[in-house]
Amino acid sequence: MELPARRMSATSRYSSWSGAAFIVEALILLMFLIAALAVLMQLFAGSARLASKSSQIERASIAASSAAERFSADPTGVEATTQDGDLAIGTDVTSEGTAAGTLYHARITVTENGDEVYTLTTARYVSKVS
Repeated sequence: MELPARRMSATSRYSSWSGAAFIVEALILLMFLIAALAVLMQLFAGSARLASKSSQIERASIAASSAAERFSADPTGVEATTQDGDLAIGTDVTSEGTAAGTLYHARITVTENGDEVYTLTTARYVSKVS
């Protein structure tokens, strides 16, 4: 008994080629997806760093603003350095005498772990006339 010879028909050749093409296309799409996710992860990591830095600057500006308010209330009674949590606030006050009063200048610097975060410069004039 003789077995019939198996011949590949044209449709079976095309179906095996379309299966391979599908796998190649799926792999290309998977590589694109991985690349897109890597880019998005980089963007999100950068965004988290910027949000952290923004929060640090916001806390420092609030601390400097509070120090400026204390300076405005009493320019001669301001402490040179104060601590607000992990923020160190340094106030450098200089005075400039005039005939009618004194002009006080203050440079308020906020540092965190030794790194300068925020600087504020302000002034207040105190008249000799009451």
